[in-house]
Amino acid sequence: MERTDAKEAVTDDTPETRGAAQQSRTGIASLASDDFSVVNAIGGVRGVVESVVPSLLFLALYLVTHDTALTVEISLGLCVAEVIVRLAQRQTVMGAISGSVMVLVCLVAAFTSNDARNYYLPGCIINAVFGVALLVSQAFRVPGIGLVVEFMRTLPTSNYREWYRAWHGDARLVHAYTVVSWVWIALFVVRDSFQIPLYLTNNVTWLGGIALALGVPGFALICWISYLIIQEPLHEHRLAEKAAHEAEGDTPDTPNTKDTPEGRG
Repeated sequence: MERTDAKEAVTDDTPETRGAAQQSRTGIASLASDDFSVVNAIGGVRGVVESVVPSLLFLALYLVTHDTALTVEISLGLCVAEVIVRLAQRQTVMGAISGSVMVLVCLVAAFTSNDARNYYLPGCIINAVFGVALLVSQAFRVPGIGLVVEFMRTLPTSNYREWYRAWHGDARLVHAYTVVSWVWIALFVVRDSFQIPLYLTNNVTWLGGIALALGVPGFALICWISYLIIQEPLHEHRLAEKAAHEAEGDTPDTPNTKDTPEGRG
């Protein structure tokens, strides 16, 4: 699918093309959808269960047994069972495995160190990396959340400079993306502000509890807040795009008759 400029790229943002793309959009990418839903953003009921249950089980088992190896083994068994269920439902191998990658990384960290608190270390590192990445994007006045949302919304394949100018030239939209990026930075900072001290003091009970509380629930809250901030400027930006295409006779819903035999006649 070739694109020659940003105006052509946004024509791919039609109800038909959005319908297929939005089915798989979760997390920050879900903000690019017209019909945003917090439930969809966190992966639906199944996504919540598959995100929360492994960590909840790990914490509960460790508090009962205080045996890191046994806790990891049982938790690993759950991960394997989840992968088998996904494969039985005819998901692709990569799709079935990808849902458990982060949990496996956490389990390996805990098992190799024989330290239950290291189950939460990869999450702390990821929070720091994402937070720093967004801070850098803010420093260059290119809000990271805006990059993600706009890329998912228009899916450019060429002429990235024109694609960038098409949305970055909308001051109100960029301002909204900037505010939202600060909101996400705040989430990552809050998470690590609580978790790192608990990690350093080896307080696994509170560390696990805080990780669960600021995990999916915190993520869902920030997604909702982000949507409230960007929905109006993004809607107006879409309308402006549509008006520009209609003025040029280049809408996906209205054939351009200028270059047809009837139009030329």
